[in-house]
Amino acid sequence: MNKILYILMLLASLSACAKISKPINSSLVVLEKKFAVNVDEARQVLALADQKELIISDIRKRSVGQIVFPRAIKVGLFLGGNYSEGYIFKEDQVLGRIRMSGGNLGPQFGGQEYSQVMYIMTAAKLNELMNSTQLKLQGTVSYAKSGDSKTTLISTQNDLKEIHTLVFNQTGYLAGITLDGIVYSIIEKY
Repeated sequence: MNKILYILMLLASLSACAKISKPINSSLVVLEKKFAVNVDEARQVLALADQKELIISDIRKRSVGQIVFPRAIKVGLFLGGNYSEGYIFKEDQVLGRIRMSGGNLGPQFGGQEYSQVMYIMTAAKLNELMNSTQLKLQGTVSYAKSGDSKTTLISTQNDLKEIHTLVFNQTGYLAGITLDGIVYSIIEKY
């Protein structure tokens, strides 16, 4: 009798998971379509990043490659998530497409879309990113200043030797302090 009850509970659980997975999978498809970008958009965002601060164009010149996410999203209410698709450049040539996805935990409220450019400073780090899925833990502080949403990434000093990250073009409103687990995975190599 216990085995039959266990089997029935297992079947009911699997059925519930199947019913839940369909809306989740369709939401992921909608998210992927909304944040699909093309190379021209990535090049425009990379050029716009150069205009943000004087030091950025110097960092770009010293970098061996750039990862550009023209449209990224972060949302949360204590628990949250991040998602974006972008391109990897080296010497103005496209090396491939990349996805950034992950979750975050911490006191936070709201959501925002933004652009992000990562300047890869070493050939070893670029090679590592191109040939494996990377998980990165980082801290994020989001706040409003003069009515504009601002985001600051908190990285270790070793990370700054390998990668400089610029977040800009924020829309929406997100406030909080979070610990983010971000996965960078190559979608396609060229």
